[in-house]
Amino acid sequence: MTDLSRSPWNSLELAKLLVGALTPVALALFGLYVNSSFRQADEARAAAVRTAADTQRELDSARTLAATRQSAVVSLSKYIYERRVRSEMLLSGIRRHAASPSVDSRKEVVERKRQYDEAYVSWNTNHQANLLLIRQVLGSSSYSEFEGLLEFRLVSQVFSPLDNCLTAAYDATIRNEEARPLLKNCKASELVQRSLDCGYAITDELFRLSSPTNRVDESKSIVETRCPAQ
Repeated sequence: MTDLSRSPWNSLELAKLLVGALTPVALALFGLYVNSSFRQADEARAAAVRTAADTQRELDSARTLAATRQSAVVSLSKYIYERRVRSEMLLSGIRRHAASPSVDSRKEVVERKRQYDEAYVSWNTNHQANLLLIRQVLGSSSYSEFEGLLEFRLVSQVFSPLDNCLTAAYDATIRNEEARPLLKNCKASELVQRSLDCGYAITDELFRLSSPTNRVDESKSIVETRCPAQ
């Protein structure tokens, strides 16, 4: 029987041999694992960077779009308020001349009517563009209900009757007739105030809608409350 204790291949030597043989394999496997981990970490970091870049681009795009839409609302607001202010100034001039007529007050009325007519022409020249501005703010490809609010709530129910009222009063002033009864009958003061209320309601809500987080239906309801149909 062979004496294992005397054999050159005893258990200790076999263990050393086995360890020596397996160590490079283990190191290789460990190296692969480490490399794989690093690669996955690098890919995760790269994906995070790409996601952050995409998010930033989306934010920049949203800011640019919001700024463009806000500029459109500001432009529309200028047209509305210019016409309202010129209406108010003409109304004031006609009343002042009616209360204390003079050559100077008459000249003032004529000059204010000229300025009012310029605002009227500017408004009507840009009316379709203003409607398209609203469509741009809403991101709509077709006629929107907010365009209808501008056309039929502000223009038809406020600006048009106010224009008829001021024109009749101006014509009476030029003929040296009393204009104040005309202004009272057509409710000039109420129309001027209503032009302010409706103009503010429409432009304020459109400005809010320039941010995509706001709801069109809710804004429409607010305009309906501030500028009800008559």
